[in-house]
Amino acid sequence: MTRPHYDDIRTIPLPTDRELIPHLQVMLESALRRQIWIMVLDEHSCPLPILMPLDVETEPYADDVSAFADTLRCLAMDFTDSTLVLTLERPGPAEVMGRDKRWLRSIRESCVESGASFRGPYLLLGDTVRQMAPDDYVSTPWFYFDDDYDDHGSF
Repeated sequence: MTRPHYDDIRTIPLPTDRELIPHLQVMLESALRRQIWIMVLDEHSCPLPILMPLDVETEPYADDVSAFADTLRCLAMDFTDSTLVLTLERPGPAEVMGRDKRWLRSIRESCVESGASFRGPYLLLGDTVRQMAPDDYVSTPWFYFDDDYDDHGSF
């Protein structure tokens, strides 16, 4: 599907995941690199013309939560009554890996610490955006261990 022009979507509200996830799939298309996408919704849950990628390392670090929270806080201050939508993109196998869970935990903790209104984080693997329940990743340990069998490789 062709990515829509902003003028064609700017008044379409995305109040629930039922509307938001297909929108993210069209806008992000497919996973090509490891990055976090930030989209901003206005007070009516309509998308603003902002879709910002941030390249990230293979593994998140607990120390990075506060720095990312500061970034999110500053971004949210620029848009009154906005909601940040965060999506982790990762190429490679379609199964959810331990490092994906660590990244989702890091993103969520940054969002909570920032105090900004947010949705997600979502996970883009292949050409599919997945919604992950916080219970699936919030208890994931921060640290990578050599026996974390599903994380071998450079994904």
